[in-house]
Amino acid sequence: MTTKQRILVAILLLTIPALLRFIFFYQGVYSNPDVQKPDYNHYTVPEPPTPSQKLQEPVNTVSGKTILIDRFHGNMFEPSEIEPLVTNISAHGANVEFDTGAKSLELELKYASAYIIFSPSSAFTVDDVRIIREFVASGGRLLVFSDPTRSVTFLDIQGNPNSIPDVNYVNPVIAPFGLTLINDYLYNVEDNEGNFRNIKLTDFSDTPLTKDLNMVVFYGAHSIHANANTALAIGDDATLSSLTDHGGRLSPIALSENGQVLVTGDFSFITNPYNQVADNQLLLTHIADFAVAGERAPMLSNFPYLFQRPVSLIPTGEMQLTSSMLGSIATLQKTLKAVNVPVKVRTEVLKDTDTIVLGTFSPSADLSPFILPFQVNLQDSADGLKIPGLGTISRTGSGVLLYNRGFKSNTLVLLAPSMDALPELITLVASGDLSACVLQENIAVCKLENSSSSTEFFSFEQSATPAESTTPLPTPTASG
Repeated sequence: MTTKQRILVAILLLTIPALLRFIFFYQGVYSNPDVQKPDYNHYTVPEPPTPSQKLQEPVNTVSGKTILIDRFHGNMFEPSEIEPLVTNISAHGANVEFDTGAKSLELELKYASAYIIFSPSSAFTVDDVRIIREFVASGGRLLVFSDPTRSVTFLDIQGNPNSIPDVNYVNPVIAPFGLTLINDYLYNVEDNEGNFRNIKLTDFSDTPLTKDLNMVVFYGAHSIHANANTALAIGDDATLSSLTDHGGRLSPIALSENGQVLVTGDFSFITNPYNQVADNQLLLTHIADFAVAGERAPMLSNFPYLFQRPVSLIPTGEMQLTSSMLGSIATLQKTLKAVNVPVKVRTEVLKDTDTIVLGTFSPSADLSPFILPFQVNLQDSADGLKIPGLGTISRTGSGVLLYNRGFKSNTLVLLAPSMDALPELITLVASGDLSACVLQENIAVCKLENSSSSTEFFSFEQSATPAESTTPLPTPTASG
């Protein structure tokens, strides 16, 4: 057999089995005339729920308030994302500022009405938590937004990716208010907005934050545990937690028992375009209302943000204007001018003004009415001065601050051991830093160094000052 014949035999041996299988199994061209084609003419793509309520226009009634947004704790958001919320807050006449850490949190919160935190990636210090608690206690509003899609990812020693959720950093802040964010996400496979993690909420509590809401949609949200059962929206029975795959009235948004702290487990619902779905925009409007509605109670620790009106500076006793006194008063005027509060030296309190009173530990008839509410007796033993709530202090080396918030005006009394020490106390207060003072509510005792006296002085003019008409200024803000 020649080589050519061998090749031909090999080809036949390879092709004949395949040909036999084809002949055996082939049943002709498949055709099924009963297959139904989609009705493309009547097919519609599911759309997100449209707003069910007419949106409410914000009313500009709080001009001058300041809303502070945290940007110092590695917050995982871009300012452009929260533009709808910022725009809504600004429409109320409030100012929005970002805390970048250039100043201490305590100083930033002195003049703020609300503090907003978005998904931090670094921890708040113990001191930060204390400052925030005091801020809320004084009437400030705290808003915390978390999100299960925001987390810090890193590689461990083996090179495996790990993540730290934002709830680890916000829970120490909100825990004092009875709220805890759970490290999960809510989902619903039965009724959702296009994806099982896009949950619909239709069960709302009766609060101003949920007024007129029929449905809101959260696009991936942590659940929240509220000690006081202050949930604002509850998921249905099919809304489950990714941690347990169980439901049970789970909520991604809740309010603290005191009504000052709002926590949500999602903030995609306030971003474009998700804020246009269902009643998300109406909820966003209510959240902006909540932020600007905080009314801070002026506290001594918040100087110079104590006054809402022009200030009358009243000397008492046999006080004289030494050169050092003039310099200290000028510094005080400059400090208050920066927050839009003018200060004028007067001999009597005028209507529609706040008051700063200058005095010493020596009793005088014109000083007594101002210190009477504090039960401070300047005629006590020469060994010390008794301050209610603080005990007895030495009559040398310490100054006393007394702050009285009245219905129509606020009064701050500065008491120094002597005329020579008063300029130092005024300068200390004007600095806005009362860290050298022991504060007890609206009373403070401040350490003073020895002050030198000046031989050059001027006497206060004792003639009556004509009544002046002044127009109350807006609430002071950082921008003045």
